[in-house]
Amino acid sequence: MTTTTTPQQLHQQQQMRIALSEIPSRLEALRFASGGATTPTAPNRHSPNEPTPATIFNTPHLLDNTTNVALSQDNMSPMPSPDEMIIRQRGRRRFNTCLSPDAGSTPLRMPFQRTPTKVPLSTSMILRSSPRKRLTMGSTPPAPESPVMASPTKAKQQLWPPGTPLAKKLRLDDEDSNKPIAQMNGETPLPMLLKGMSQQQLIELIVEELVAGDTKTEERLRSRLPIPDINPLEEELLHAKRQIFRSLPTSRLCKKTDSSAYSRAALHLTLHLSEFKRLLCGHAKQLYDSGNWDALLDYITMAWPIVRATPYWDSATHNVMRRQCFKLLACHCIAALKNGGARLGTIRLHAVERNLLEWTRDYEDVQSCLSALNKAIAKGRATL
Repeated sequence: MTTTTTPQQLHQQQQMRIALSEIPSRLEALRFASGGATTPTAPNRHSPNEPTPATIFNTPHLLDNTTNVALSQDNMSPMPSPDEMIIRQRGRRRFNTCLSPDAGSTPLRMPFQRTPTKVPLSTSMILRSSPRKRLTMGSTPPAPESPVMASPTKAKQQLWPPGTPLAKKLRLDDEDSNKPIAQMNGETPLPMLLKGMSQQQLIELIVEELVAGDTKTEERLRSRLPIPDINPLEEELLHAKRQIFRSLPTSRLCKKTDSSAYSRAALHLTLHLSEFKRLLCGHAKQLYDSGNWDALLDYITMAWPIVRATPYWDSATHNVMRRQCFKLLACHCIAALKNGGARLGTIRLHAVERNLLEWTRDYEDVQSCLSALNKAIAKGRATL
């Protein structure tokens, strides 16, 4: 005859096994709780006052709260293993902060711990209070004084080495305040101060202040006048010519001087050619207005090869600006030969004669300069 076990009986057997496994640990806890050692008794002899295992299991105890909670939660779960029971008896795991290298400075924050709020050291805000509290406390509290921290004293640094003579103090009077600093500053050299003056200021300074109608001073100054320097003017022209060539298109598939290349670079090329012509006209006019005919002739001799080195296009309409530059130089050459005459010197006149024969290939109207040159050479021979 076979007996079938119901689920209720299986559950009771499972509870009985759990209770029997907990008996040794509970007895040990009761022994420590009573405060003394108990003598072992016979298993079958029980005094009337000694609790039986069944009564120990049924009597409630403070130490059984955690076990009862665990049993109530695991009623519907299978029986845990002995290792799991040992882990449960250990309790919640705590973090060990002693092994941390910075345990003393920054302790670990435990879970469910509030973040500490920052307490300001000093604040200028006054909290409001009720009228009754202000009456009991008296008048309004004074505003908290901000802590005054003494600034660290810096060591005085000596800007000048010992033994350096101190500069004289400037006397700022009413008369000196209206004077320019060039008259009061004696440390700056005179040539450096003259660089900041305009050309008209220098002319007025020499004529009205230094010469002032004195013929001897004027003659002495005139005898020391040098020929104008045209090297800065040459540098400006060469820079303008480089800008013209930079605007040309760089391609191996097409020619750089045909109409298509000019149309591709027409915008930038026109701007650079106009700037080149403006510089040429301004330089020639400056030397023409000053009456330095020898410097003007030297400038024309220098500028003609630079104009010839500008791009020469296949179409004649694209070379209009180039021909205008040649015409400008030819006109100033005629003016320099007519006004300078024999004072230009025979060496310079013969050099210009050789150049005119070469310049005819660039501009045909240079032939008109030959007649003026021949007249200047004839005057020079006549004076000899």
